[in-house]
Amino acid sequence: MGFLLEFMGSLLVLLPLLLWARAVRRLPEARNWQRTARAARRRYYYVLAVLALKLLPAALLLGHGLAFGIRPLRTLVLLGVPLVLATRDTLPLLNRAIRAAGPTPELRLAAAAPRVVLPARLAAVAGGLLLVLNLVVQETITLWLSGGVFALVALVVVVDVTQRHRRLAGQERTIRWSPWARLAAPLVLVVAAAGCGAVGSTMSAFPDRLSMNAHGHHGATSGPAVSVTDLVGGPYSGPVRRFTLVADEARLPGRAEDAWTFGGTVPGTPLRVTQGETVELTLVNRLARTPTTIHWHGVDVPNAMDGVAGVTQDAVQPGGEFTYRFRADKPGTYWYHSHQVANEQVTRGLFGSLVIDPATGPVAEVDETLMVHQLNAGVDLRRTEPGRRVRLRVVNANSGTERLTFTGAPFRLAALDGQDLHEPAEVSERSITLGGGGRADLEFTMPAHPVRLGGPATRTALVLSPDGVSTVDQPKSAPELDLTAYGKPKPTPFGPDSAYTKHFTVDLDQGVGFHAGRLGFLWTVDGRVFPDAPMLMVRQGDLVRMTFRNKGINDHPMHLHGHHVLALSRDGTPFTGSPLWLDTVLVRPGQTWEVAFKADNPGIWMDHCHDLLHATNGMTLHLGYEGVRTPFTVGSATGNKPE
Repeated sequence: MGFLLEFMGSLLVLLPLLLWARAVRRLPEARNWQRTARAARRRYYYVLAVLALKLLPAALLLGHGLAFGIRPLRTLVLLGVPLVLATRDTLPLLNRAIRAAGPTPELRLAAAAPRVVLPARLAAVAGGLLLVLNLVVQETITLWLSGGVFALVALVVVVDVTQRHRRLAGQERTIRWSPWARLAAPLVLVVAAAGCGAVGSTMSAFPDRLSMNAHGHHGATSGPAVSVTDLVGGPYSGPVRRFTLVADEARLPGRAEDAWTFGGTVPGTPLRVTQGETVELTLVNRLARTPTTIHWHGVDVPNAMDGVAGVTQDAVQPGGEFTYRFRADKPGTYWYHSHQVANEQVTRGLFGSLVIDPATGPVAEVDETLMVHQLNAGVDLRRTEPGRRVRLRVVNANSGTERLTFTGAPFRLAALDGQDLHEPAEVSERSITLGGGGRADLEFTMPAHPVRLGGPATRTALVLSPDGVSTVDQPKSAPELDLTAYGKPKPTPFGPDSAYTKHFTVDLDQGVGFHAGRLGFLWTVDGRVFPDAPMLMVRQGDLVRMTFRNKGINDHPMHLHGHHVLALSRDGTPFTGSPLWLDTVLVRPGQTWEVAFKADNPGIWMDHCHDLLHATNGMTLHLGYEGVRTPFTVGSATGNKPE
């Protein structure tokens, strides 16, 4: 919220700054002298009032740490300096002008003095610069370019003020400066904006063919290399589960257009295997004109099986097929979805659930899965006998954050992102927040009345009842379950005090900029967008610590392929309950998460926001292992577009 307030404050202060500067500029030659002076003073105080209101978002942002306070600190510097000068030089002149019986030539000349006029006019230039800086992507080049343009505007203003003062003083002007010269500043802005637009559109145009090996900033290494196509895992022994999954179009009830489906349904065919089995699944693409892939979300598959078009494979063309093969090592709740134009294809239905049952140990008597998605909206009623032990698995297949509440019985949060929690406590009437791609498993004993899982803003809900017909209303809200202290601690292979060999800090933000040749609203990583976001380079065996800082206004569920990360802290508060092993870390606005993982799965792995619109519009980077290269490319000439 602080980020939005900061931007709105910049927008609200700009108009009074412009009006204040206009009144101060007109004062020396104003016909209604006192009225113009009063207007200038009134607008000065209005500017101070708006700036005082901006202290609230400044305090909110600085409360999250100095790294979050860049925007308000910029405001204090860029507006603070001219306002201090205005308080010293401009305000006393305005007070004199209001008290005077009439304007004398000396007073008019004093009102035109640069030390009186420049603070107000340069404050207006600074206000325009602040609005732009708060709006554009926070990339160093973009920020400096914006500053350079407004510095040129400020120079024009200085020349205008000094030459005008010389004219009113009867002195010879050092520059031929006509009355029309006041249009020079806006003309500079228009020309600069047009030039920046042309350059930005050209420089950001996506190449026809781009490899993750192509750029030095992506950390490409020389010497012997391993291709991602060689990273297939195995050899595998034991039972093999074979599946064929057909991607095709299907008309869903109540829909005006065809959905894209895996297996003819939305969600797609549910896949269920047992720990230790080898999954061998052949994707057959019968979509008329649409290439596709399958990514195994949360399953730490070998890199060649990750299903990312242009990185680990070519997208499967219409009429083609591709076979994925991996061992189901870790039991849990996972899902699969397309990773070719993922934002569109997942939205239109190319996703489904994957459950890996444990090879040994107790299992629930009733095991249900709920996939939350806009195409799966509605209340699903299912019959469940009272007294049964139930495991309810929920997958957020939407891009947005979902806050889900379970009502009707006490429950335990048994697992997150497919990983069991250690000794979870029983709770009642608590909500669980899942970012896009996140999963949660709930365990409870079925009572003699209906229970419900859903949320006020969630269009998908599941009701279990003894008769399969009765239902229960969704509660409006419930306190969120605090995961920082939930469950019991247990030893982990590494933790906050371990000796890490790599440490990455990833800043998540947003702004207006150019991407793929078009101007639009972008979501950025360290101020950059794909393909310019830097690749995070590791060696096999590295112990890696990552810090995510969300400086923006949106939730960002950051999903690292091929690895699970251990949550170390959130906003400086350590996780003291059950260890949390996540593959999708929901970083909310203003939050700082510290996580860690072992680099033990070689490859080139996507690390992106699983709000897939954000990923499409820039928030995508990669984790690369030294010595690993890919023969695949992305771009319009390749047919591969992972997001």
